[in-house]
Amino acid sequence: MDKIILICASGRSGSTTMQRILNTIPNSNICGENFGAINSLLEFYSRLKHSTANNVPGRLNPIKYETIISKKIKPSWYNSYNLIEVTNQIRSMITNMFKLNENNNVWGFKEIRYSNGSIKYIKEFKELFPQTKVIIQIRENIANQSNSGWFKNNKNSIQFLTQMNKELIEFYNNNTDFCYFTTFERMFDVNNLKKIFIFIDCEADYNEDKIREILNNNLKD
Repeated sequence: MDKIILICASGRSGSTTMQRILNTIPNSNICGENFGAINSLLEFYSRLKHSTANNVPGRLNPIKYETIISKKIKPSWYNSYNLIEVTNQIRSMITNMFKLNENNNVWGFKEIRYSNGSIKYIKEFKELFPQTKVIIQIRENIANQSNSGWFKNNKNSIQFLTQMNKELIEFYNNNTDFCYFTTFERMFDVNNLKKIFIFIDCEADYNEDKIREILNNNLKD
């Protein structure tokens, strides 16, 4: 079974460096951000499940339009999709996006767009792929974070980052069975990195020399 790893982080917290570290694993393909596209896909999946369970006539076995009309039922919620088929299509789409080839057995992506509670949709990802492991990463020093990158041009960056950290930490606390919590500051602690590799079931692939090379050679934006 493939190992699926997501890095769910705040911006300017070292998530790209974490991505590079995980890509030292042989046959891995941890992709970068997708502008929150997967969040939107997972929201679509969540809404479709809700609509199917609560509104669509026939639920998992949609009733034909002619049958609804013959029973004088208003067809406001008539639909012809099969939720099981759509779910399989969503699962296949995500796999095709991030699984590079058949030899690629460790894959996933990193994302920083989790404001306004959208981190909750990672539960839907976990439902689609039960083996998923999530690394939650924030930056403890919000003052420095708010003065780096694009945040320095946003007067509300401290408030924004404080709220995002709160939501990410809450998600971790509620899902410790498949989430690992780390920070920008702890990313340079090799003992912490070893624990991450153990957590994602890749302990045998931990290569400290390659990881130190990454930590000592930061790529500039």
